[in-house]
Amino acid sequence: MSIELVKALAPFVPLAQTAIWVLLIVIGAFRFRSEGRSLLTALQRRIERGASFRAGPIEIGQDLKALEYVAPGDTKTIQVVPSTTVESGVGWASERNEIYRRNRGVFLTHLLQPSRDAGQEFDIFIYLLKHKSEDLSDIQHAEFFFGHMWGNRVFKERRKAGRIGVSTSAYGPFLCTCRVTFTDGYQAKIDRYIDFEMGRLVQQAG
Repeated sequence: MSIELVKALAPFVPLAQTAIWVLLIVIGAFRFRSEGRSLLTALQRRIERGASFRAGPIEIGQDLKALEYVAPGDTKTIQVVPSTTVESGVGWASERNEIYRRNRGVFLTHLLQPSRDAGQEFDIFIYLLKHKSEDLSDIQHAEFFFGHMWGNRVFKERRKAGRIGVSTSAYGPFLCTCRVTFTDGYQAKIDRYIDFEMGRLVQQAG
């Protein structure tokens, strides 16, 4: 290529570089348009739920950060904090212990993850959890009830892989009631509101 031709084309080099960048941006936008929509949808959901947004490590929403922090304190006495309650603390410890006794230390817990079903929001794992123990050998079975959206059916479950519980999918929170039958015939009735609050962190992590 002659020097004269190079000099003649030199003014057009910046224009060609700009055209190439514009072309790459258009191709990228077209290629990743679905991912962009997903990001905007996730951002919209976080804003609607009052969660703060940060493109980095998971962050708890400002609505939760505004809650008053209650620090662990003296384990020997019951104290009433005026800013949080006006009732006497007398009797609370015995009522709490009665719940432990009535349930034999067994409670319901749940975990969730984004649903594989396009019509649902989360896949949910609901199972029994014993206070300070993993031994469920004294439980014969547990019956789970979720209401009319599950056909008013009762799901009777025994231990599987060391757990007693069920998994399901849902597009909204719901109440789970459960009747636990122990090997000696004793029955405990417990319940848990299957909320989607942990979904805030799940969606941020995703």
